[in-house]
Amino acid sequence: MKNNILIIGSTGKLGSKLLNFCYKQSIKIDAIICKNNIKKLLVQKEKYNVRKYFCISNSQHINDFNNYIKTTPLKIIYFLDYGSNSLKTLDLILKNQNFSYIAIANKEMLIAGSSLLIKKIKQSQNYFIPLDSEHFSLLNSNLKNDLIDSVYITASGGPFFFNKKIDLNSVNKKQVLSHPKWKMGLNNLIDSSNFINKLLEIYELSSIFEIDINKINFVISREAFIHSIILYKDSTIALNCFDNDMLIPLVKPLSLCFDVSYKINSRKIYLKKSFDLRKKLDMRFKIFKYFNKLILLPHSERIKFMILNNKAQKLYLENELQYNMILDYINSRLDFKQKGIQLNTFHKITNYIYSLENSL
Repeated sequence: MKNNILIIGSTGKLGSKLLNFCYKQSIKIDAIICKNNIKKLLVQKEKYNVRKYFCISNSQHINDFNNYIKTTPLKIIYFLDYGSNSLKTLDLILKNQNFSYIAIANKEMLIAGSSLLIKKIKQSQNYFIPLDSEHFSLLNSNLKNDLIDSVYITASGGPFFFNKKIDLNSVNKKQVLSHPKWKMGLNNLIDSSNFINKLLEIYELSSIFEIDINKINFVISREAFIHSIILYKDSTIALNCFDNDMLIPLVKPLSLCFDVSYKINSRKIYLKKSFDLRKKLDMRFKIFKYFNKLILLPHSERIKFMILNNKAQKLYLENELQYNMILDYINSRLDFKQKGIQLNTFHKITNYIYSLENSL
């Protein structure tokens, strides 16, 4: 079997980074996919000598892609796109591929698929690798629910946490969208500024590793060198650290199939700075006000939370919702008394999402 590699979402930042790395390492990519950016996709195909390309906004390309999945054995499949609709693609892949490494960075897909996604990957004899830095940092840990007291993921603090003088009721878009450490898309920048991204990552972590969600929380680590902390029941503590470079998780699946690695030779660890952690609640951020309720949402309401957050972000960017009202907007539209709707197939999940997107 050839080590064929498929990159879904190749035209985004992560896809471009991965393609460039593979090209320098003489690793051939078999196929790339985009949603709309066919112009960039064609440039990538020629520049990196990719055999196949598909743009899923084109009906003929969709048919060709479906046939490709059914007829081409794949060793590594990257989901570097966004949106829960990719569950349909994953479903097709799992029905036609075995012993593949499925590496996912798509948050919406992981939250929507939840524990069912992990279960179906295992049942189909495929292997899951999470690419989000917090979850990736836990891969080598003995993370079993009955062995741990708690697990923490870290947040960098965004643009506001370390400036206590800032009133979040009066911040402007430039401030919200100015992360002090790295560049991201608009939605991720907003989520990082108000810590909603941490709640979403906690939902993911609970499903990926089958950990009681009451055992999961987050702390602030300004240097973003520590990505997770595990407190075991035997009183030992594990700090999972690596340089904040997304190529580290992106290269992991490649290292399992090729003689390749990615090491940062210039890394310098400044202990005092890198291991400074903050747990103190800052009530300027409404995530702390609602956290204890939001953490207990059932699967179907977590999906609703995600969709409401996307809608609130859109309203904020269109000047129809104030920044510090985003969590109030979401909270007021959730049903905290609901036990949850049973979503035990990808088809039910995607239909549920479609109904929410057209009703909320």
